[in-house]
This record gives sequence, C-alpha cells and structure tokens, in this order.
Amino acid sequence: MKVVDRLLILAVALTAASKPAAAQTIPLCPGLTIVTAVSQANGDYESIKTIESVAPAEVQFKYSSEAPPGLLDPDMVRTTVRRRMLGADLQSAHAYQQVFLDKSDETIPGTTSLGASAAMLRELKTKGETEFQISNAYGELTLSADRSKFPSYYNYLQQVKLKRVGTAPVTVRVLVNDRLVELPTIRGDGESVGDKVQFLFLDDERNPLALSFRLGIDGIKPLIPVQRQLCEKLRSIPNAPIKSAPGMRCDMPNGGDRDVLRVIKITYRCAAPAGLPAGGAGAGAGGLAGGDAGVVGGLGAGAIEQALANSGKVDVYSIYFSFNSDVIREESEPALRDIADVLRRHPAWRLALNGHTDAIGGDQANLDLSKRRSAAVKDALVKRYAIDPNRLATSGVGKTQPKDTNDTLEGRSHNRRVELVKVG
Repeated sequence: MKVVDRLLILAVALTAASKPAAAQTIPLCPGLTIVTAVSQANGDYESIKTIESVAPAEVQFKYSSEAPPGLLDPDMVRTTVRRRMLGADLQSAHAYQQVFLDKSDETIPGTTSLGASAAMLRELKTKGETEFQISNAYGELTLSADRSKFPSYYNYLQQVKLKRVGTAPVTVRVLVNDRLVELPTIRGDGESVGDKVQFLFLDDERNPLALSFRLGIDGIKPLIPVQRQLCEKLRSIPNAPIKSAPGMRCDMPNGGDRDVLRVIKITYRCAAPAGLPAGGAGAGAGGLAGGDAGVVGGLGAGAIEQALANSGKVDVYSIYFSFNSDVIREESEPALRDIADVLRRHPAWRLALNGHTDAIGGDQANLDLSKRRSAAVKDALVKRYAIDPNRLATSGVGKTQPKDTNDTLEGRSHNRRVELVKVG
C-alpha cells in the first residue's frame, strides 16, 4: 500500500473518530438521568431529573437543581421536588409543565414535565403543527393542582401553536452515557403572548423529551455603552457573588433569549424491550415500557474498565458538582460506584484523577476549582468505597485542556469533566 493511501485511510479514521456517534433512542426506564444546563449571569448551573419508577399508570421522577445566588437570593437556591406524570397524559396531554417550584404538587393532571406527549409529536410529524400550553410560573409562587382553586398551575399556562420547521429530523449533540451522539429531533416554532418560541423534541413517540427550547427569542436587548461600562466594573470586584444588575445581562452583551433549556447529558442503565411499539400492547395500558434493569445502556463499570485497558484513560461526565463548588451531588453515586468496582477488579491499577473546568471565570479560580474537585472525588472513593488512597493521585488543569468550544452551553458542559488516567 502506498504511503499516500495509508495517510488517506488514517485521515478518514481520525475524522470519523472525532464525529459524534450515530443517533439512538432513549429508553424511558428507572435510572434514566437527564441533565439540563441553564445559563445565568454568574455562569452555568445544571438541573438533574432522575426517573425513579415507571408503570403503565404513571412515571415518577426526582428534580434537583442548585441555582447560583442572585440579586434577591444571596445564597445558593436549592430545589428538590418529585413529580408524577400520568400514563394517559404522556400519551395525549397538550400542556407542558416545565417549571419546578419549591412547594410543588407531585401530580398535575393534564400535563407532561419532560417533553411532549406522543400525540403532540405525532401531530407535528403528520399534520405539521400542534397546539399546546407552557407554564410561565415563577419560583415564589405556591400553586395548586386543583383547577377549582386559585392560584393553580393551570392559571399560569400560556397557549402556543407550534408549526414544524423542515421535513427531516434536526440532530442535537448530547452526551449519552458519556459519549457524544447526535439525537434526532422534530423542531417546532411558534409564538406565545407575542414571544417567539422554539422547541426541539426527541423524535421518538415512546419518549419525546424536550432536548432544547428557547422562549422569548431575542427578548434580551443588547447592552448600551453605559451598561457595558457598569458590567466591566462589576466584573472587576473580587469575589463578588453577583456579576450583573437589574434589567441587565452582563453575560449577554449582544442580547439573546430570555429563557433557554438545553439537555446536555443523558445517562441510563437499562433498555426498553426490543421491538416494542409506542403505545403497543406490550407496554401496558399507558404505552409505557419499564425496561430491563439488568441491561446496561452504555457507560457502567464495564465501559470504564474497557477504556482504561485499551487507551489508558477515560472522561467521566456523570460526576456532578454544586455550582462553583467541589461538593459532589448525590446523583454522582452510580459513577463513583463504577470507578470503585473497576479498581476492586484490578487491584494493581492506580489512577490519576484529573479535574477539568469550562472557561467561565478566571484562570486561577478555575485551576483551584479543578484541583478541589479532583480531591473531592478521591475523598469520596476512599471514604465511601474503602479504596486505598495510595492508588489515587489528584490534579487539576482548570480550563487549559478544553474538548469543545466554551461559547455554548453544550460546549462548556463537554469541557467540565473528571478524567481518569491509568498510571500503573
């Protein structure tokens, strides 16, 4: 084989390796974890939705978020609630209750909470349009799920008519089981009370997740010169918890959307039964598939073990930290358990735990944060799983080794990670 031919083959292989993996479906089953990034003036924070149970009658999940301090909330705003979606609503509801209040009813009949219903997605695909409602509730409210009472969740639903854009699915990049994949979505654009909106729903009637939405598109106006100057002064204040001012978004000097949701990570350790149609008899009356908890969907200890054995390193994205902190969130436990299992199976292995951050914030602050997060992972493995501390080395490189752009929510999420490197 000629040298030119070898180089061509190598170039094609490298190009293929750098591209996201092929599209796949996401099973609605216990353990499915959906991580959403939210951009605020002080940086990104992540909300986590974890499916706890799936039955024909209902699906229960936990919602957890830790929003950074704001003008009215000097401390971290932590919200943990549980919600039940009725099986019938997942099939036919036309209301999307995407707001999670601290004092929240678990069941809000007639609504979904993770995305569209099967009927909505079907209408977008077959009729090219669908009508539904979205919530404009805000955090200080206490609402009832009883329509006869005021205020109720239903008083804060706004009508939206979505029209499909394009005839082919639009792909969205998401980290699925720590691998970057292209998920197919159906795009719908519309208006709500004069605001332009856009939704991207996973193209799967069994689980039409809202992978992205934009509300109030271009609703934030660009900063005028005097506002830009004020933002520069706010940024120059050391250790200031708030980097913006009322009516201003210093992080969006050129303007942008008022409300953006972007699913950045999905993990699961189960799979829906093969060949099960949406709403088919095999899924029960509600058309839901509980899945087989013994089937691993992708990551898991085995995948980590294989990556370390083959290449000597692996990036782990399913260790979650509080905003700008080294505190490990409880949803990280499965990933920590996987790492511990691998170390137990290979008692001669030693690992370096390398922390990585995105580029929001100063160089030194990110470097310190990455080191503390690395140390926190070691501490958890030693104290919770009795791993010998001499087998774990820690280090942080801050934002110096990005894997993606820092200009987008999803790009920054790909840069925030814990890298495992086999050193012995």
